[in-house]
Amino acid sequence: MINFSLEGKIALVTGASYGIGFAIATAYAEAGATIVFNDINQTLVDKGIAAYKEKGINAHGYVCDVTDEDAVNKFIAQVTEEVGVLDIL
Repeated sequence: MINFSLEGKIALVTGASYGIGFAIATAYAEAGATIVFNDINQTLVDKGIAAYKEKGINAHGYVCDVTDEDAVNKFIAQVTEEVGVLDIL
């Protein structure tokens, strides 16, 4: 049961293609947030997008290695341009 609203908010959850990250992102989506997630490779991102779609969630998935500072900066710039400014990390 959701007791709060994240309507209009954009949430980024790293590594949310499966597991705990997926569960957290799903809860945010159920509260109304737009979901952005990243993972280390395209296969995981594709699997994540499919899993969110099965739940009726339109998630935005990106490949990004969070150990690479330049990659993270490019990722955030791309997300900001394509989805909007992040509200939740």
